[in-house]
Amino acid sequence: MVSLFAFLLRLRAFFVFLALEGICLYLMVQENAFQRIQYLNTSNYIAASIYQNVNQVKGYFFLAQANNDLAEENAVLKQQLGRLRQSKEVILMDSLSKDTGAQYKFIVAKVINNSVSRINNYLTLNKGTADGVNPGMGLISPLGVVGRVRNCSEHFATVTSLLHSKMTISAEIGRTRAFGSIKWKGTNTRTASLLYIARHLKPKVGDTIVTSTLSTVFPQGIPVGRISKVSIKDDDTFYTIDVILSASFGTLDYVYVVNNSLKLEQDSLEAKLPE
Repeated sequence: MVSLFAFLLRLRAFFVFLALEGICLYLMVQENAFQRIQYLNTSNYIAASIYQNVNQVKGYFFLAQANNDLAEENAVLKQQLGRLRQSKEVILMDSLSKDTGAQYKFIVAKVINNSVSRINNYLTLNKGTADGVNPGMGLISPLGVVGRVRNCSEHFATVTSLLHSKMTISAEIGRTRAFGSIKWKGTNTRTASLLYIARHLKPKVGDTIVTSTLSTVFPQGIPVGRISKVSIKDDDTFYTIDVILSASFGTLDYVYVVNNSLKLEQDSLEAKLPE
C-alpha cells in the first residue's frame, strides 16, 4: 500500500494535468457550438460502430438458430402456397369445397451427411420417425427437388439423392405440360436427362422443368431444372434432352421432407388394378 501511495505521489503532476485537460475539453465542448456538434457526431459514430461490431459478433453465434427459424418459416409458406394452388384448382374444376391444402406438409430437416462424388449418392438427415419422417417421402431444397427418403430410424433418415444411378422422378415441361422422367447422367452434379419426350412436343432450350401431377411423392410445380440442350436424330422417337438441375447438391443445408398424406390411399387403390 505504501508503494502505491508513493507511485501516485510521484505522478501527481501528471494526474493533475490529465484532470485539467479533461476540464478544459468539457468547457470547450459546452461553451462552443461547433466543438459540441463535432463531439456529438464523433461520439455517435464511435458508439454506432461499436454496437454494429457487437451485433455482428452476436449474430455470428446465432446463425444456426436464425437459419433454422427461416427454414421453419419457409416450410409454413410452402404449405400455404400448396393450399392456395390446390384451392385454385378446386375452384376451376368446380368440385366439392374441402381443404385439400392439407394434403402436403413440409418437415424441416438439416443435412448432416451428404455425398456427391459417387455413382449412387445418399444424404443423411437429422429427423426420423419421431418427427414424422417415413420411407418414401420426397425431399426438396429451397431451390428444387433433392431425392426420396430411403430408410428411417427414430431420429435420423437416409435419402436416395437425385444423383443416384437408379433414381428417377416424374417431371413435366412447364411451358407445354409434356410429361417425362428425370434421370441423372452420372457425371456432372448439375446435369440430368429428361427422358421420353416425343418428337412432336417440340421442347426448347430454356424451358423450365417441374414436378408433374403423375408424382405421388412431390406436389406439382416444384422446380427440377431448366433445359440446356435439345437434340433428336431422324429415326429417333424421343428427344435427347439435357437439364441443368435447380438444386445445388454440394451446398445442401436445410431441406424439406414432403409428406403427402393421401399417398398411401392412392397407392393402395392403384395396387388393386389388374396386371
